[in-house]
Amino acid sequence: MASKDDETTTARSTSLIRTILLVVGTHSIFVLTDGTTISFGIFLTDFVDELNAGFGVIGAASSLLTSALHTFSPVGAYVASKIGFRKTIVTGTLLIAIGFMLSSQVQETWQLFISHSLITGCGISLVFSNTISFVCVVCDDDHVSIANGVTTAGTAVGMISVPVLINVLRGIFGWRGSLLIMGALVVNATVISLLVFRNNPNMQQQQSKRKQEHLEANDHEYVTKREESKDDYVMQQTKQITKLIRLPIMYPMLALIMVVANLVWLAFAGTVYHLVAAAIQSGITESSAALLMTIYGIGNIISRMLHGVPLKLKLIKTKNMFAIALLAAGVSTFVLPFCKSYLVIASVTLVIGVSTGTCIPLIFLYTREIVGVENFARAVGLVLMSTGFAGLVGGSLAGLVYDLTGSYNIAFFVMGSFFFLGCFFLTVPQMFINFKRNNSEYRNIKLKAETISLPDSAITGTAL
Repeated sequence: MASKDDETTTARSTSLIRTILLVVGTHSIFVLTDGTTISFGIFLTDFVDELNAGFGVIGAASSLLTSALHTFSPVGAYVASKIGFRKTIVTGTLLIAIGFMLSSQVQETWQLFISHSLITGCGISLVFSNTISFVCVVCDDDHVSIANGVTTAGTAVGMISVPVLINVLRGIFGWRGSLLIMGALVVNATVISLLVFRNNPNMQQQQSKRKQEHLEANDHEYVTKREESKDDYVMQQTKQITKLIRLPIMYPMLALIMVVANLVWLAFAGTVYHLVAAAIQSGITESSAALLMTIYGIGNIISRMLHGVPLKLKLIKTKNMFAIALLAAGVSTFVLPFCKSYLVIASVTLVIGVSTGTCIPLIFLYTREIVGVENFARAVGLVLMSTGFAGLVGGSLAGLVYDLTGSYNIAFFVMGSFFFLGCFFLTVPQMFINFKRNNSEYRNIKLKAETISLPDSAITGTAL
């Protein structure tokens, strides 16, 4: 009996060590890929001067990359289902590295859209959703909340550390040399991916099935079976697409999460992209305004790293934490225009960083709770695809409001409203569903009670 307990303890320790190594690896991958991609905006003025293009045109390249990340996520999930998470993520990291290296050599504006928007965009779409999917599928329920948070915290760490590195490199090697070196650094994510990822659990069964099909194809009915296999392949692809489309129908809360995710991304992009500009407009110096992004990043790291602790300890439900984070983000964004002193602005910015840093990982975690592990990869791809348009226009919307009104105050009010709407769609429909369910259960109990002639006190639980 003691030996079995020892074996169980050893197995749990081994599992925990593997989880820690996986999370450290995925965190590093997010720093090198997502964090580096977000920091690409540092080169905005360099491309504008070099290519003689407007800020809007060059900025559109990054906006299209964000849109590609979200829109092509279901494609990344499909590729992973065919060749495995490991090969898919490795391919994505290589595409990101190649995209950065090619961007360092562009001479025309259209070349930047191919190297950055297309190649880097396709690469990050293969890496982002599949890394999160792998972590949420492999890690058990006890560790998944913390593992997901630490993994996504890599983005916030990259937002703070990568710009510092780029500024140092640009001073030594110039902006083209810096981009080339950044592409070389992203190759390290390829090496890490080869070390920490394994094939998804169904890959071995799929490979055995393919071998069996190959052996069967060598008999005298090869031609007939080959034609049948083509028909089966078409049927399988049709079923995969049908399953993807039916997910929001099978899981109504998933459809609501898609709405909430769009609202969160709209508000997140509109707030973060214009935070520094709004501070400068209010009279704060450029250096102090730039420091706000560091403060925001610190809050983001703290929340992404630690939001999983109360979930692991079961002190709060995922949906309730999500709702609280959305409310906090909405209130702090609404309050921001009324802040006058720099200390208050910095404090509110920290709250925005903490709350939005909690919201984004919880989108994935709550999606996992809704659809389960089996359907998670497809579901998270569908959620990200639905936010493609929001990722494209989020930053532009706040700028458009500013252009129309001449003030960032109304722009931040609009962004805060999106957070409040997200909280509404997350909680109110579910409350209505629960009310109807409870009311229906009460009517069923009352009907059964009337059938056997029980008094009302026995139904409601009140004393006679």
